[in-house]
Order: sequence, then C-alpha cells, then structure tokens
Amino acid sequence: MGRRLLTLWHIGLIGFVIQLVIYSIIVYGISGIHNKTWDIFNEQALVISDVDTTVPYGEIINRHARQNGINGQIVASLIQAESSFQPRARSPAGAYGLMQITPDTWRYVNKQHRICDNRHLGECTVECYYNAELNVAIGTIYLSQMIKKYEGNMVLALAAYNAGPGAVDKYKDIPPYDETVTYVNRVIDYWYKLSSYAMPYTIFTAGQWSNIRAAIGWCSMITLFGLLCIVRGLHRYYHSWRWR
Repeated sequence: MGRRLLTLWHIGLIGFVIQLVIYSIIVYGISGIHNKTWDIFNEQALVISDVDTTVPYGEIINRHARQNGINGQIVASLIQAESSFQPRARSPAGAYGLMQITPDTWRYVNKQHRICDNRHLGECTVECYYNAELNVAIGTIYLSQMIKKYEGNMVLALAAYNAGPGAVDKYKDIPPYDETVTYVNRVIDYWYKLSSYAMPYTIFTAGQWSNIRAAIGWCSMITLFGLLCIVRGLHRYYHSWRWR
C-alpha cells in the first residue's frame, strides 16, 4: 500500500510540474498573440481610412470619423462590438444607441460641442440618444478625446471608452476586467476583418489559446487535489512526514 501511494505521489508530482510548465507556455503564447496583434492594430489604426459604404451607416461613420481625425473602420468596429449596428440598442448599464453612450458622457460632450443646439428645447432625451447621426457625432468626438488622452494608443483608448479613463489610469493599462478585455479584442477582431490586414497567424486563435489555458488550469487543480489526498494517505500509512 505504501509503495503504491509513493508511486502515485511521484507520478502525480511529475504530472503537476509538467502541467504548470505547459500552462506557463500557454500564458506566454496568449501574451505574444495579443502583443503582436495589438502592435499592428496600434500602428495602422491612426491611418485615416474610410469604411466601405456597404457597412450600415457607413456614410455617417466616415463623415464624423474624418471630422474628428479617426479611422472610420475603427468607429465601425466599435459600433459592431457595442450595438451590432442596432440604433435603438440599450444596455443594462443605461448606454444608448449605436455607440452605446451613457447620458453622463452625452451631456459632457454635448456641453463642449453643442451637437444638439437648436434641435429641441431643454435637455436631450432618449430620442436624441437613438438618433444615428447624433449618436455617431457624440461617440466619435468622445473616442477622439480618448485617443488624444492616451497619445494615440488606440488599445488604451478603446479600453477607456468601455471602462472609463479612470480605470485605465488606475492600472496604466487595460483594466483586468473580463468585459473590457473581451470588448477590446472584439473591436480589434472586427477591425482586422474590415481592413486589409491579416490577423497574425498562430496554430491556435487567441480564443482557442484561452480555452486551452482554462482546461490545463482545471487539470492542474484536479491534480493538486489528488496529490493532497495522496499526501494524506501517506501520512496515515507511515504515521510520519518521512516516507520510505
């Protein structure tokens, strides 16, 4: 019985170490994919380029993107990630329209640029938020402000658009929020599809790498649990922490 437990202990320990090594390699691989993908994106995202007018609201997107010095393909990719081009989309957090703008952000930008001046009396309403022309106007201005704030780093600008600049400033990087990381990757994936640039090739996509990492992580946890059970059995068998 003792020898069997010792054999299982050695096999389990070796397996656990191998799993940790594989997990580390996968984490490094994911980081490499992100860095390469984001580097190309950041280099090309500041080049002014129109989105194809076959894209929904393409003419509106291109006009406001050019007015604010933004790549129209970026704006279209952001809209796809935010609302799937549904002009009356509303999030549980209370963001509205194509570019999913909150009332606070709307008021902040509108006060500076008076987008809604002479359109109605009083405060803006949800009908303003749902207006495609106004929504894209406000959204592109706000995105351009984030781009300027982060000195042309489009990845951080997108993270700030989603999570707020306060969160980006706090972490000095993309905030470690699953929603924000997923959001930034979705926008970048859409941009690669709209642009002429090919996604950096690897044997697995970033999503597949993440799934493999999760699977290896769970295997490691299960192996660790098994090792703890073996340790308990060995201690009971030998009545000591010295096993021979």
